Amino acid sequence: MLHLPQLSISRDELQEVKLYQDIRAWLEKSDENRPSGIHASDLLDLRLAFWQRIRPRELSERQVWFYTIGKILHNLVLILDETKTDAGTSEEMGILYSPDKRMEGRPVELKTHRGNSEPSPDTIQKEFSHYFEQLAIYCVLSNCLIGYLWILFINMKDRTNRTAPEIRCYRVVLTEEQFYALESEVLHARDRLAEALATADHRPLPLCRTWRCGTACAWWHDCQPELRYPLIDRRSWKG
Repeated sequence: MLHLPQLSISRDELQEVKLYQDIRAWLEKSDENRPSGIHASDLLDLRLAFWQRIRPRELSERQVWFYTIGKILHNLVLILDETKTDAGTSEEMGILYSPDKRMEGRPVELKTHRGNSEPSPDTIQKEFSHYFEQLAIYCVLSNCLIGYLWILFINMKDRTNRTAPEIRCYRVVLTEEQFYALESEVLHARDRLAEALATADHRPLPLCRTWRCGTACAWWHDCQPELRYPLIDRRSWKG
């Protein structure tokens, strides 16, 4: 161990700004070639997708750092596998989609999670409903009954309460009845979003899930979601 003298330490905010600007430019460049059209992820929260198209906004600083961490972790996990997929289109449904990879033609979606514990088998679908919704859409667009969800828990606690990254891989199986019901929902959501974009009217679209809706949303004052706006206390929200 070194015996350090008293060092002169000061925060270099100019470097922080430069680094932030470089990372933002990298994120924006990585999205330049994204095909236009309705994407699978747009169907998760239709109003959010509407506003992202109608009134694009720059990512907030918070979003920039979260997206950067997600992209880096995705690359670290998938770098050993050459089957990472590029954006594709379901020609039959006219929806763009790009699962992180495929296994025997089945979609695999990788997510990162900052929580420090794994949900129980009884609660995992509810707690990660948005993850499973996206995977289900990929299954429909890939015309298959099986998909895989990989979740990288960044801060999983062990028995001694120390934290370390841990991966969990889940196999999701749909029945044919469930598949066709979901396919109908996907097509209905696609048509609702397309109609709203064509008429520039977001009001017929369902409200976003509550954790995505609020004053932190860049389109809060544009959207003015019914029974929520301008209320701040989410406990009083309807829907």
